Amino acid sequence: MVFPMFLRNLRDKIGISFSNYKMPKRYLISFFVALFAFLAGAHTALAGFGISPPYVYNKQLVPGAHYEQRITLLRSSAEDELRAQISVNAPDIDKWITIDKGNDFAMPKGELQVPMIVNVDVPKDAAIGDYKGYINVRIAPANQNTGGGVAIALGARIDIDLTLTNVTFSDFMVRLVSIPDVERLGKPWSWKYIYPIFEKLFYRVMVVMNVQNTGNVDTAPTKIQLDVYDLTENKLLETTETASLNKVKSYSTGEIQAFFPTTLPAGQYWAKIKIYKDNEITNSYKIAFTVADAGGLGGKARSLGYGPWLVLGAMVLAVLIVIFILIRIRIWRYIILLIVIIFGPVYRKLGSIIIAIKAAFWRWIRQKAEQKTDKYDK
Repeated sequence: MVFPMFLRNLRDKIGISFSNYKMPKRYLISFFVALFAFLAGAHTALAGFGISPPYVYNKQLVPGAHYEQRITLLRSSAEDELRAQISVNAPDIDKWITIDKGNDFAMPKGELQVPMIVNVDVPKDAAIGDYKGYINVRIAPANQNTGGGVAIALGARIDIDLTLTNVTFSDFMVRLVSIPDVERLGKPWSWKYIYPIFEKLFYRVMVVMNVQNTGNVDTAPTKIQLDVYDLTENKLLETTETASLNKVKSYSTGEIQAFFPTTLPAGQYWAKIKIYKDNEITNSYKIAFTVADAGGLGGKARSLGYGPWLVLGAMVLAVLIVIFILIRIRIWRYIILLIVIIFGPVYRKLGSIIIAIKAAFWRWIRQKAEQKTDKYDK
């Protein structure tokens, strides 16, 4: 790859056409001997360059899919820093393709292997069919300043061969599972009047999974089941499951976090995890974890973020709104009316009793008065 690129650069810089220019054979041989001596001596950093793999290949993409291909740039000597320049030549799909490091990046001194990720993001309205092209990789010394001279560079080509289909399939592989230690809720969330609410919303055991999506659509496990045992593994303390899982993009590797509500006190426990695809258990794990009292993890506990404060603010706002509504509608008169309605029959009964007692009292007074009048008349 060095020889043709050098000839092209030399032709462009000094205007020599090697197809038309006539040169005696002995001078031509001497020229190339000197050239190769120059390349071998002055630019040993460019020797032994290659790429692996030399292609971006996928025959099962669907519209809207995301695909990543890791390409490693290799060199036999890393005595100097080089720069890699990337150009995409792929009609119709050049906008689908990006490089994670950008189109111009450094190959640092001392690193024989420099990886780059070729990202393919297929538009949702892309047409079904085959798409081909290539990516040119050009490397040169980082401090090269050609001025009016000849640029010395190496190059390689990455072939692109993609096929869009309307057939979807979903599959994944779980690479790693872990459970970070848990810390119980501290103040102010542990205040007894609000603790039940915040325990239900924010006291969680988190299962972290590293998942490789090998399908052509975004995917995640169907559900995760978590069984928590004591250290003897004889007593099942809690069993919960969740299907609320973030998805990993097609042909990518990502982290999935699953959260499980808990009421566990401080202590050490065994967790048995079952990962499902549809109704089938694809992976099972047994992991030990610790629940510490508030502050027991020394700042290593998972942050609750702004969630608890937002909930607390919403609770305070709700109380203020209720008080405002009570004041606006003058609820107190309605409360009095409600009391009258509830206790009215009692008041009426009590009033009837008082009236009856009063009537009986006055009848008794009248009778006494009549008796005394009859006595005086006689």
